[in-house]
Amino acid sequence: METHHLGLNIVGYTDSDFGLGEAVKSNIEAAKKHNIPLNIINYEKVKQDANYRYEFKYSINLVQIAINDLDTFFSVIDLDFFNNKYSILFLMWESEYFPSRFMGAINMFDEIWTASSYCKGIFEKIYNGPIIVIPHPVELCLKPITHQNSIVFFEKNRFSFLFIFNYHSSIERKNPFFLVEAFIKAFGNNGDVELIIKTVGSEQFEQSKRKLHQAILGQNNIKIFDIDLDKNSINHLINDCDCYVSMHHSEGFGLTLAEAMSLGKPTISINYSGNTEFMNEGNSFLVDYELGLIENPDRNFCFKTVWGNPNMQSAIKNLKEVYNNPDLRKEKAMNAKLFVNDKLSLYNVGSIIKGRLDHLYENFDKSIAKDKQSSYLLNQLQFAKKEIVQLQRQIRRMKKNVIISFILYLKDTVRKYKSKMAY
Repeated sequence: METHHLGLNIVGYTDSDFGLGEAVKSNIEAAKKHNIPLNIINYEKVKQDANYRYEFKYSINLVQIAINDLDTFFSVIDLDFFNNKYSILFLMWESEYFPSRFMGAINMFDEIWTASSYCKGIFEKIYNGPIIVIPHPVELCLKPITHQNSIVFFEKNRFSFLFIFNYHSSIERKNPFFLVEAFIKAFGNNGDVELIIKTVGSEQFEQSKRKLHQAILGQNNIKIFDIDLDKNSINHLINDCDCYVSMHHSEGFGLTLAEAMSLGKPTISINYSGNTEFMNEGNSFLVDYELGLIENPDRNFCFKTVWGNPNMQSAIKNLKEVYNNPDLRKEKAMNAKLFVNDKLSLYNVGSIIKGRLDHLYENFDKSIAKDKQSSYLLNQLQFAKKEIVQLQRQIRRMKKNVIISFILYLKDTVRKYKSKMAY
């Protein structure tokens, strides 16, 4: 058996700074801690640049892309991807209901890696292969900020709560309206405490943006900043707050929470979903919840979505406790820093990756890959049939439009002719 030096082909957004890009880059760094040979393939170039050349040097592939990109992936990736390869999909999801439209693409892979036991439980309902929990590595380095930022996020004499979210990650899921309501009920317009919400990506979500800004009208201690910052500036922003808070409905992992904990910040969050992989009563302030359906379906999550609804009284209690109990918040913050910097270090996560790769190479069975290649070809045939049906529908519509246009043209011509004859 050819092991190819136990290496790994990684396909992902390797040059991007958004969440999935940071996630794949952190896995790359974790693998490097154990000298795992890597072959990095930039998926954005695969999609957009016909001249981009790449190869699959090793026998195991790891694909770490957005779930909505999977259909495109199978249509653009080189067929050698399936040639005697064992392929792993790194997948995240944030609802106990999983859309059936993704099941076919997911089951094209030999194995799933995911960052939390919460996600593993979701995928076990729709996927029969191995599912391995590989948590996101969290290891921040605060580099000096080279440019002078004129924006003042925090008031010096206030206790500052911070929440960061991207509109593209679903404002419904991130649940900032609940956070604003809980903060107002806990503190009113108390000038000694503030809530800072740092957002990005509002350009395509003007209605949601207006709604969020309207929710804080009259509040002198809540500010919203919609600004794009580099990763180092985000790290400094988290490090400068007094407490990081998230009242989300669900997280596949909850990376900003883990990052805040690694910096020794007290954290408040719902006691549900992926963040419970690293948050517990000893290192965090956890908000009670009840499972429920989504109230406002959006383009990311449909009406069948099931996730956690934070309890308002519990949220208010935790906000006040963090603010009023400096000894407790210091104790939990220290426990959080120790836990995250140990369990989620690049080295420890890299150890999990290396252990799994060693096992796979020791038990490598190329027949699995061949089965997947057959499945891929069948999938492509089905995809082609769907495209043919869609094209046939478009042609029929075009024909109807041509006939209708011709009839309208004849009617107009006759009408003009009659007008002339009458004259």
